[in-house]
Amino acid sequence: MQPVALTAFYCCALRAADAASPSPVCGDTFAARFIDEATRSKIKPLLRFRGPAAGNVARHRIIDDMIRDSIKEDPFRRVILLGAGFDSRAFRLSGGRWWEFDDSALFALKEKHLPADSAPNPLVRCPTDFRRERLSDRLAPLAGDDPALVVLEGVSMYLPPAILTELATAARVRLPRAHFVCDLMTTAFCRRFGRGLLRELRSLGAEFAITDTHARLAIEAAGYRPVSITSIVGRAREAGTAQIPGWLFNTVLRELRDGYAVWRFQVSD
Repeated sequence: MQPVALTAFYCCALRAADAASPSPVCGDTFAARFIDEATRSKIKPLLRFRGPAAGNVARHRIIDDMIRDSIKEDPFRRVILLGAGFDSRAFRLSGGRWWEFDDSALFALKEKHLPADSAPNPLVRCPTDFRRERLSDRLAPLAGDDPALVVLEGVSMYLPPAILTELATAARVRLPRAHFVCDLMTTAFCRRFGRGLLRELRSLGAEFAITDTHARLAIEAAGYRPVSITSIVGRAREAGTAQIPGWLFNTVLRELRDGYAVWRFQVSD
């Protein structure tokens, strides 16, 4: 199991647990298809952190809602998922035309348990070796001037700023009217609230690219500006999966509130 694939299994296991709970936040009932006991054993050290688990699921729900609202406006909206992992939105959400980009080995497993041609919406999986292939080249066949959504979820924290800028630039050049949606984490949030998870990820070979600058600057450098920011921990509080008193959340713990969020960008004028 490669480190990056391992994080995809981790996120999937959290969504599976959420779907099996009495009050699901995102209700991804397909997630359990990809998790067996052998996989669960390998990622077990990661599953004990309740805060990151709540945030992970809340993040997914925030992006679910963004995509759902966009598809409601236009049922034929194009949705492009970069580093899609075991995303099942093409099966869970009504409408949209979907493209997923990720590793070929991961897609082979995904096809076995959730074939693309069984999706109720049009879905194309694009196996991509991100280390050897330029995203700009892979996106070239999808180039267009429509208001698509490009989603990068659970990936930005592993990318150095230069790589994040290159990725965002590829999206802007090929899809100049698309909105770019991604979750971004501050260094302070990572160091203050994620040390335990970081330690376990590092022991399993997955490493955050921690820098002293906010990741939004890397995306703005690609020619985008933010149009919305949604607190991930705030969404978990709303769902009741993060129990934090409001006065504390809005004063002493503002870094917890604001330090990890889903950002939506559009191309600067």
